[in-house]
Amino acid sequence: MLVALLCVLPVFNALANVSASENILTLKQALSNTEQQNPILKRYPYHQKILSALKSQATLSPNPVLSVAVENVLGTNDARGVKGAEITLGLSQLIELGDKRQSRVGFATANIKAQAIQYQNTRLALLATTAERYYSALKFQTLLALNVERKSVVTQALKTIEQRANAGAVSQADVSRMRYALSQVELEQVKLTSEFERARLLLNELWIDEQSSAFLAGNINVITPLKSQQALLDAVNLAPEFALLQQQYIQQTANLALQKANGQSDINVGGGVRYNQKNDSSSLLFSFSMPLQISNANSGNIAAAASELALLNQQQGQLRVQLRQQVRTLYAYYQGIANQATLLNKQIIPQTQTLIEQSLNSYQRGQISVLQLLDAQQAHFDSKRALIATHAELYQVLLTLERLTGQSLIETYQS
Repeated sequence: MLVALLCVLPVFNALANVSASENILTLKQALSNTEQQNPILKRYPYHQKILSALKSQATLSPNPVLSVAVENVLGTNDARGVKGAEITLGLSQLIELGDKRQSRVGFATANIKAQAIQYQNTRLALLATTAERYYSALKFQTLLALNVERKSVVTQALKTIEQRANAGAVSQADVSRMRYALSQVELEQVKLTSEFERARLLLNELWIDEQSSAFLAGNINVITPLKSQQALLDAVNLAPEFALLQQQYIQQTANLALQKANGQSDINVGGGVRYNQKNDSSSLLFSFSMPLQISNANSGNIAAAASELALLNQQQGQLRVQLRQQVRTLYAYYQGIANQATLLNKQIIPQTQTLIEQSLNSYQRGQISVLQLLDAQQAHFDSKRALIATHAELYQVLLTLERLTGQSLIETYQS
């Protein structure tokens, strides 16, 4: 019976006992909560309204100017009072040259598109953060289930050893040692419970409304095969960061065109009617004015916009190289962790399972001490904990690659 009690059960046996009525949070629901309740994402509609209003402002042309001038009044001699007054009613219009209006509209449109891409990048980053925190909490939940399993095994073993000690088959020291082992497992349970609660609250920080979910759905030990390295390298050209930098380049190109347009002088034309009260005569008048283009009054802004454009062009090439380097590094790291997971799952854990069974048989025959039996159990559960941690790390690498490439690499990461 002792052999049967100490055989290792599947990790998720404890999870299967969760009450059906308990509130369960899925990854899909967590992602949906972020899209609907994240405070940062809720700000973007206001930013879009601001930029749309600025675009509307950019389409406006200068209004005509109405002017009234009264001359030769309140003077001396013939100009005393208002008898000699000359009244001029004029209407003038500023005419913009250099396609200023079209340049303003183009720059405002580029700003709106850049804001939309920035929103998508922020959204993807927050969804990736949501998934990272979800899998972090899922890791501690899985470790809790494993610890519950171990506690059950140690508790049953303690009862059996106490029975044998009462029968005189083993010493009371074995009972004390097993009780100490049970205390260590209970201490670990408290630590893991605290870590799980912290991870769950970190996930909840992404949302305005507090979620009461105490259980997360999912199996962290299921890993989706990674795409080929070349496929990930090709995806760099569609990466969110790269798309944003490309739009910023378009945005700055529009800004350079606007600055050049603002460097062009505008003209002001006008006309009006003049009435001379002294002679009781009326006449028409016309006006035309423009600044003398001795130098470009906007040359500094044009030079700054051109330099910014050159900088963005250089950054595009640098970003592509950096992203490809990061993908190669993460891909190699993923392969190394995946090899560790395979080694743990196919070799080390089965070996520790065999070690436990052999140790139990040897302990029953009095060939080894209870400490050696506990060491065998410790090795087995340590291997299982290492496998859970390795799978959790694989998910974190996958999510980092998702953030870099903007592609979904995990089947359950739906959005």
